[in-house]
Amino acid sequence: MRLVIVVAAVMLLSIPAQAQDEVKERHKKYLDRAEVHHLGDSATITANSPRPLADTLMAVSQEYGWLIDFEDPPYYSAYDLVDDTDSAYRAAHPDEKGVTAVGGAAFQPRFPEILDRAASIPEQERILDKIISDYNESSNPGQFSLRKEGGGRFSVIGSYIKNESGQDEAVNPVLDTPITIKTETRNAYETIELIVNTLTNTSKSKIMVGRVPTNLLYQTQVTVGGENIPARALISQVLSALRIKLYWHLYHDADVKKYALNLLPLVKVSYDASGRRTAELVQ
Repeated sequence: MRLVIVVAAVMLLSIPAQAQDEVKERHKKYLDRAEVHHLGDSATITANSPRPLADTLMAVSQEYGWLIDFEDPPYYSAYDLVDDTDSAYRAAHPDEKGVTAVGGAAFQPRFPEILDRAASIPEQERILDKIISDYNESSNPGQFSLRKEGGGRFSVIGSYIKNESGQDEAVNPVLDTPITIKTETRNAYETIELIVNTLTNTSKSKIMVGRVPTNLLYQTQVTVGGENIPARALISQVLSALRIKLYWHLYHDADVKKYALNLLPLVKVSYDASGRRTAELVQ
């Protein structure tokens, strides 16, 4: 499967029309979000996107109200990335590199049905382990691992990528980087921004604040800091002080070689008789 992707990537510059068709067909198959299907004694999630594991975890989070953080590894090779250039730009610039996207596709894990939606932490861990194991056995990009962070929070972290020779390459997760910030009281947005900027300077990886609930963060005062503490632990300290539960998705953009930290409210979805979808904040 990955070899096919690489061959297609190599041909993109010489056959732009074929590349445009490939991009269009891939996008047609993408789902707006992952879907959960209950099948009696089991449940299945159907995902299809550049990051199908991230979408799957978001669907689990919203279905059951679990706190699950997600972290991209720093993809860079044609084994994990595909051309995603706009067709109009590609037609006008046939010899330019264009843009890339993570080369994810369909993913459909299956796990035992959760009879009690308030599942215990060990039960949550078993199900998340099953989903990640299924993903790691698929042909989708990256290999991931699960960590139990405490306080009912889990992290799903990119641990391996493919190098330019197609071999597995271990990754040092950027949020594991120890950083030092002064312990003092600031608003939560300033604190997250300080953590991200300090992490950028310490890790030599570029990180930026992405999509976040700005008003909530500005309106909340937190006292956070310490010496040589993993960045993820400092972010968790900030989130634990908020009145609304948040989880993060850290995405890597291979074209600009930069991470974006997105903080998302934990919600639980439900459906009425007509199939209308509603979401409520999990307190």
